[in-house]
Amino acid sequence: MKKLLYTLGMNYAMIEYANCRRIYFWIMKIGGELKVITRDRNFYKLILAIALPIACQNLITFAVSMADSVMIGRLGEIPLSAVSLANQLFFIFMIFIFGLGSGGNILIAQYWGKGDTQAIHKIISIMYKAGVIFTLLFMLIGAVFPQTFMSAFSKDAQVVALGTQYLQIIFISFIFFALTNITINVLRSVQTVKISLVVYSVSLAVNIFLNWVLIFGNLGAPAMGVRGAAIATTIARLCEFLIAIGFMLFVEKKIQFKIKCLLKTDSLLLKDFVIVGGPVLLNELIWALGSTALAFIVAKLGTEVVAATSINNVVWQFVAIFIMGVGHAGAVIIGNTIGAAEYIKAQEYANTLIMGAVILGLAGGLVMFGIRPYVLMLYKISDTTRAITMQIIAVSSGILVFQSLAFTLMIGILRGGGDTRFVLITDVIFLWLVAIPLGYIAAVVFKLPIPVVFIILKCDEAIKVIVSLFRVKSGKWIKNVTR
Repeated sequence: MKKLLYTLGMNYAMIEYANCRRIYFWIMKIGGELKVITRDRNFYKLILAIALPIACQNLITFAVSMADSVMIGRLGEIPLSAVSLANQLFFIFMIFIFGLGSGGNILIAQYWGKGDTQAIHKIISIMYKAGVIFTLLFMLIGAVFPQTFMSAFSKDAQVVALGTQYLQIIFISFIFFALTNITINVLRSVQTVKISLVVYSVSLAVNIFLNWVLIFGNLGAPAMGVRGAAIATTIARLCEFLIAIGFMLFVEKKIQFKIKCLLKTDSLLLKDFVIVGGPVLLNELIWALGSTALAFIVAKLGTEVVAATSINNVVWQFVAIFIMGVGHAGAVIIGNTIGAAEYIKAQEYANTLIMGAVILGLAGGLVMFGIRPYVLMLYKISDTTRAITMQIIAVSSGILVFQSLAFTLMIGILRGGGDTRFVLITDVIFLWLVAIPLGYIAAVVFKLPIPVVFIILKCDEAIKVIVSLFRVKSGKWIKNVTR
């Protein structure tokens, strides 16, 4: 049975690669119809100048996740599954904060292109205040209802108990994460990206060292298991917060934001923030809930599949590092360009980003497929979990090109251009009305093979690519949201 499922996983991966080849030539045709790929050398230099530090930041973030996953994975499948499911609360929260930051960044990037720092001060003030309010709501769940939250994902008493212990500590870190993430994203919008390397490098060192001490009981400390991992992560995020806020208030010279700027209010900018950022925030929240629903479906397949999916997510984070860096860099540059009212140039940049996304997606998929057996050497898992992980990563490697395009199109181009409502509608419809119901039917009703279920759960990525390509071609996505 294992050999059959493994063969199925390989076959599905080959089918996905064939589809990738077809979509590559189709994209080239679309690119020919769009006609113009930028020859502006400054664009490529700027993309690299912004994308490389972001990619390094993503690499460091990945290293933190990898260290946590591997170290907790050494404790066994039950602790790994418990922490993976417990982190669904943080995942929802993280996506929510990302949405808040992304909504504000659209405005900040365009106002930076326009040269209006006073408006930027007021937008940052709105972002910080909103971030604190919503963070407190998520902290309440982790502090008061951790067991209820865990019970919604698993009926395994050991998984629920360990996940509850983890949540009762990790919720403290939410406020540090929120303020740090908002600060880093604000700085990114004005092309200040190197500070993030310092922030997350320190976080990586602190987290790995304290994981080693507290999870396994080294240097005379008690062996605390998942609770030790939660304490280590919380302290690491406190360090992130202190460095990021210190830089913003005392070192940064472009924006020159001060604490007194929090007193500034502007009803018109608040209205703009809601109109532009509201769809982004709602989009990210609904998408996060959808991803949680997908995790719920995966949990129905058993603890081994949850553990395998957790490992797959770590591998995906690694290969998607530069893809996401280029996508975020594209959003900044396109926002700055539209704010400066250079609309033709923005369209050229978008066309170029699309071609780059295809190349990066194909290359990342090959890497993901090739490193599977080596990644699994790091985990202490059963043969069954190992076989399932190989299948899932094989299929995921074929899907990566669609995820690369979807991320670049929706986050880098459309959202960067201010077309936030279109992204909201597209994301919600295809996730909630296609991927989730079909995935549930495939997994729970028909109990299809795991590789088939995984493909169905990710089918919305390809559909979003097709719809978004036609949107970019139309030119209707370019929206100057400054006053």
